Amino acid sequence: MRSAVAVTVAVLAAACATARIPRIGGDPPPVDTDPALESAYQQTLERATRSQGIYDVLDTRLFVHATWESPAFVEARVSRFGRFRALPADEVRAAKEAERQRLADVVEFHLAVHANDPRMDDFDRPSSMWRLALVVDGREYAPKLVERIGRTNTEQRSYYSYMEPFWVGYRVRFPKVETRAMTLKIASAAGKAELVFAGE
Repeated sequence: MRSAVAVTVAVLAAACATARIPRIGGDPPPVDTDPALESAYQQTLERATRSQGIYDVLDTRLFVHATWESPAFVEARVSRFGRFRALPADEVRAAKEAERQRLADVVEFHLAVHANDPRMDDFDRPSSMWRLALVVDGREYAPKLVERIGRTNTEQRSYYSYMEPFWVGYRVRFPKVETRAMTLKIASAAGKAELVFAGE
């Protein structure tokens, strides 16, 4: 009987880990006035984003979304930035070039987290309970930077529309690696998430 219960719990926990992260609603994020451009952007965001829940059996510990700042996504994000701010075309081109230069020697993710226990939201602290690593071809790379952007605001939601009230955004930067298949690993005593990106 105990073994049957253990198997059931394991199956439910695995199902939770792969389940879609629930949304709580509230005000919708900003959208493009052109429905076709909005749809194209959301598809690009979805391709660049991986999501997972971290659980202790069936108790939620943490929800995470990570968006890889890939060349394709950065192109779409900066174009969206330009449309929202009604920038001249030359300023948009300059902004894209500035982002390409900024990201030339790094792999960067926008990490969004929602922790049931606020003490677990400490990713940017030197003594953080969480270990972050980028895994490529079996080799692990430590982050060069983990920077807390802050709680959800309109600016973050305009580009990372999965963010909802009480979520927190981080900028996580790793050394430049060949962008083949790579895995962003997030682990602590509270649980583990492995977010797999195919590369471009």
